Amino acid sequence: MTSSMLNLGRLSMDGIPLCDLQGAESLESAQWFSFWAARGEEYARLGAEALERGHRRTAGQLTWLGSLCWQYAQYLWHHEPERREAGQRRKVELYDLAAPNMDPPAERVNVPIDDTEIPGFLRVPATRREGERLPLAVLLGGLESTKEESYAFENELLARGIATYAFDGPGQGELFFSVKLQPDFERYSSTVLDHLLERPEVDPERVSVVGRSLGGHYALKSASSDPRFAACVSWGGFFDMADWDNRAIHAREAYRYVTGAADLEDAKRIVQASLNCAPVIEGLRCPTLHHHGALDFIQLDQIDRLRTGAFNAPLDIIVEPEGDHCCHNLGPRARFAMIDWLEEKLVAVAV
Repeated sequence: MTSSMLNLGRLSMDGIPLCDLQGAESLESAQWFSFWAARGEEYARLGAEALERGHRRTAGQLTWLGSLCWQYAQYLWHHEPERREAGQRRKVELYDLAAPNMDPPAERVNVPIDDTEIPGFLRVPATRREGERLPLAVLLGGLESTKEESYAFENELLARGIATYAFDGPGQGELFFSVKLQPDFERYSSTVLDHLLERPEVDPERVSVVGRSLGGHYALKSASSDPRFAACVSWGGFFDMADWDNRAIHAREAYRYVTGAADLEDAKRIVQASLNCAPVIEGLRCPTLHHHGALDFIQLDQIDRLRTGAFNAPLDIIVEPEGDHCCHNLGPRARFAMIDWLEEKLVAVAV
């Protein structure tokens, strides 16, 4: 079992139950996919049974949990692409089944772009009054995290009156099958914004972008490139990929996979050309929070580059001395710090 697979903090905070984490602790790496696939199918079965009995909310929770287990079955399984891709599809299928039974429900809102669609889900607080326009957080996944993984984080935002929209961009989740990682992620986030600002639930003056890990990099680029974002959170993100050679081999293999590169050298070329804030960072002007762990494999000099480049933006930078990547090892503390910051920027302004 590799430590990257059994990241207890990440899996726990995303919603994996303790009993399943304990069951995974003794696994050999080769058993990982099968274990989580089986757990996913068991939760899917329980969800279907709950729905037959008329317990829609229970069905939504259990079926979503099945989707999350499938997310973690396949998320590092790059060495068997067919198996990984089957896991991606099953994860999406179960989330689609769960979505209308969530509280509040998740509405699939796919946004056309080029010759494909950006797949995403919109959730609106149940407390919304008719005609009310609410703040919105656009949520970006990372190298392995996708829209289906943000459910628990969404629930905390929704409880504070903030609507959420989570989507897969190039190289991520569903969109991976038609568009691989490429330099213009911010074009996708702006296209999403074009669509969402037409929604009657959304206050166009209070839209934020929040990204985790690689998504934190994308959040910085998105907010730098589109002034309609009123706030930005980079959660364990980075400025550029100058440290490619120091990244763990499983991370470099993951980048090879999501870029469709022929080999690691080709992946390095694509990634370093695609993932660099320098060309756009002067455009970052909205309040921005960068949340980071001092023990993260993403080196702290990335924060220095952000400070130097983002001189037009009000920056809040939190470095947790004991935090690992995305501070997953700190439990809810880091997540609540970001959520409360968003509440101050998006909700308090309307009070």
